[in-house]
Amino acid sequence: FEIGSDGMGVIAEILERKNIFSRKEKGRHNREDVIAANVDLVIIIQSFYKPRLNLRFVDRLAVRAQMDSIPVLACFNKSDLADEEDEQYVCSYYSCSGIDIICTSAVKGRGLDELKSCVYGKTSLLVGYSGSGKTSILNALFPGIALRISDVSDKTGKGRHTTTNVEMIEPEKGFRLIDTPGVREFGLIDLHPNELEAYFDDFTEARRRCAFKPCTHEHEPNCEVQRLVDAGAIHPDRYLSYLYLLASLKEYHSRLYS
Repeated sequence: FEIGSDGMGVIAEILERKNIFSRKEKGRHNREDVIAANVDLVIIIQSFYKPRLNLRFVDRLAVRAQMDSIPVLACFNKSDLADEEDEQYVCSYYSCSGIDIICTSAVKGRGLDELKSCVYGKTSLLVGYSGSGKTSILNALFPGIALRISDVSDKTGKGRHTTTNVEMIEPEKGFRLIDTPGVREFGLIDLHPNELEAYFDDFTEARRRCAFKPCTHEHEPNCEVQRLVDAGAIHPDRYLSYLYLLASLKEYHSRLYS
């Protein structure tokens, strides 16, 4: 766009999107809700406490980013409220996933320098639950922006929306950050159940040795993925997350084509 003499922005040219990050609109229809486009990095913000950790939700968002070849960084905030076992569990869960992780504390300042270096020179999308600390992290990284924050509800354990619309901010030269309202539901669209395995890097080598192709790694005999789960080489909870996501995709496609 260009800035006119009156200070108003005018669209000068419309270019093709290089990628999109989207979800299925709420309801039974099959419409796409585009959250952002032309993104260099998706940062999935989760908190160790209030609201509670939900790695299956992280996996769902990570799959969507990977569908458009967008790099993912899983940021686990409120590490000051976590113990060593919590962090070890998260590290173990994602050790073979191909997903980069970082533990931060917006209150104590932990991990913020590393996070800031990750987003420099990129257009980064921040997405996660309300109350997970997206806005607090932005305020801690760039104190001058003074974004409004709110507490997590004691009754529901969920955050209250502070950011009410998707907004790109450029707090300093070299930084473009897209802040989003808290996400509570995230339906995947345009993904067939048989394609899901491709977005779980933990399975990459094993799935090539499965007896059946395609293999859902759910019930087929001589499945190498299931064997490695039983042997402890693939994290069992990460495998369960895959199965839950697979089941939700099957249910969605069953409704869509019934």
